[in-house]
Amino acid sequence: MKSLLVSLILVTPAFAVHFDDVGFRREFSGWKKNKTANYEFTDTTYRTYIPTITATPSGGIFLTTQVDLVAFGTNGAVSHIDLRFNSRGDLLSAQIRSTVDTKIIDTGLVRRPEAPAPVEGQKAKPFDATEELLVTLFSTFDMEMKKISEGKENEKRDLFSRLSSDKDAKTSNLPAGLRHHINLLLKHTH
Repeated sequence: MKSLLVSLILVTPAFAVHFDDVGFRREFSGWKKNKTANYEFTDTTYRTYIPTITATPSGGIFLTTQVDLVAFGTNGAVSHIDLRFNSRGDLLSAQIRSTVDTKIIDTGLVRRPEAPAPVEGQKAKPFDATEELLVTLFSTFDMEMKKISEGKENEKRDLFSRLSSDKDAKTSNLPAGLRHHINLLLKHTH
């Protein structure tokens, strides 16, 4: 029995990452029966779904969730956020896949960057790998949104409205809403 316990301790990673689902749920005042929560951000309604979390063999987690931008009672955009963390809770990779009307936006998998090599004789500049990963993720997202909206700039006043088939779609900022959601996910991952 002692040897079994010792074996289990040796196999368990030293720093197992944890997602605080209770704290995350409080951000939205709880979940509805259909496992969703609606919330307002930048004058736009979003619907989020309870994240699915899968443990990795190395003690990390893979977290995936869906976030809908709700426009006039329907889905204005459906987005899937995938995040992978190591056992210490460091964000290793992220991906966003969104569908706006029938158009697909996919950032592809964005991996955690390495810190730049120090330059001899110069003080090292501050480097935050998670923030750099997110900057790359949303730069890619913005570029993909721009690609599918080119040629429609004069038809409507904002990017989401240009992508949406609804002529009356109100101004919204899908990337800001997704960034807010990712920030909440990161806040509750330890």
